[in-house]
Amino acid sequence: MPPHPTFTLRPIRESDIPALHAIHVHYVSNTVNTFALEPTPPPPPPPPDELLSKFRVLRSLGLPCIVAVDSAAAEDVGPPVILGSIYVSPFRSAKGAYRQTVEFSLFCHPEHKGAGVGSALLMRLLDVLRKPEQWGGDWIGADWRGEEGIVREVIGCMALDEGGAKGGWGLKEWYERFGFEQVGHLKRVGKKFGKW
Repeated sequence: MPPHPTFTLRPIRESDIPALHAIHVHYVSNTVNTFALEPTPPPPPPPPDELLSKFRVLRSLGLPCIVAVDSAAAEDVGPPVILGSIYVSPFRSAKGAYRQTVEFSLFCHPEHKGAGVGSALLMRLLDVLRKPEQWGGDWIGADWRGEEGIVREVIGCMALDEGGAKGGWGLKEWYERFGFEQVGHLKRVGKKFGKW
């Protein structure tokens, strides 16, 4: 693993999409962090345009999409070096009563896991969601959504990766450090790599 990088957090830009796409493909192909079985549509992996469309929709809803960028890499010389990203999506968006509940998705570059990138991204995301009026349009996309649009609940759904820290339970402990608590346990709801 390379040395821990210094990084900057900022809203996702369209120019970040190719790097975010590559990170996403890694997680789809190699982990249970996402239950996608293969990058869709198969083959090839989802085109960057599909990912770009997703981020445009989230920003139009006033939801933050944040990226960690390697501070040592000069963006004026080449594309930014993306270390990770986090965003929230509406939870059960077809049902209006859930409009103040979101679920977050966090992906760190595999070479930079354990470097504090994920923790920094989650802390910033939670701060932006708690105080959207203080962060403004660059961070929340659309204009502030008003009282009815304030996010009240953030869901972090995890899959148990038995190959992970503490047999997969290390991730649960990580969530708990940020105030998340387990409120349910779904068993045998997803099968990937031949395991439930």
